[in-house]
Amino acid sequence: MAWRMKGRYVSSCSCTNVCPCPTASAPPDNPDGTTNCWGVGVFDVREGNADGVDLSGVRWALYVNFPDLVSSGNWKLGMMVDAGASDEQAMAVGDIVSGQKGGPFGEMAPLVGEFTGVERGPISYSDSGASFGNSSFTYEALRGLDGKPTTVSNAAFGFAPVFEIGSASGGIDIFGHQADASYGEVAEFEYGSEIHEQIRA
Repeated sequence: MAWRMKGRYVSSCSCTNVCPCPTASAPPDNPDGTTNCWGVGVFDVREGNADGVDLSGVRWALYVNFPDLVSSGNWKLGMMVDAGASDEQAMAVGDIVSGQKGGPFGEMAPLVGEFTGVERGPISYSDSGASFGNSSFTYEALRGLDGKPTTVSNAAFGFAPVFEIGSASGGIDIFGHQADASYGEVAEFEYGSEIHEQIRA
């Protein structure tokens, strides 16, 4: 059951800047006035293993619909593992993210109302954007007066203890719903069955 993944992710959602979901568990805030968040993220695993299966180099995408407050649960969650990963790697990552192998994703599982399973397909990743399936977005950091990226730390819900925030453009196409990419974030991540790492959304 032991597993570990370390790398970097980039994500986007339909909320305006700054997305209220991870920072305050406030209702989603789309530019069109709707309160239903559609989000995608691509995770580039630089180091990792799961019960002896090497996960280094695996890319996987997570896509989610938050119908209301993140803390209220009832999330709809799906994922894709890159076509270049082996079946063994895909199965290991799928078991981890679905919460079956415990750790932070296991703690997150009670908030998920529906997990739609694991798809396979090509996934591209860079710190300035990503694509998978019919979703593709680019990311640009918000910067302070010193020119450094703006960051959020100790968010109520987040995929990392500290993450960089910015704006995104492109399209999100998940669960048969299309939305414009608006908010974006990027961060280093490290998750594991024996690592006390924050991942709450």
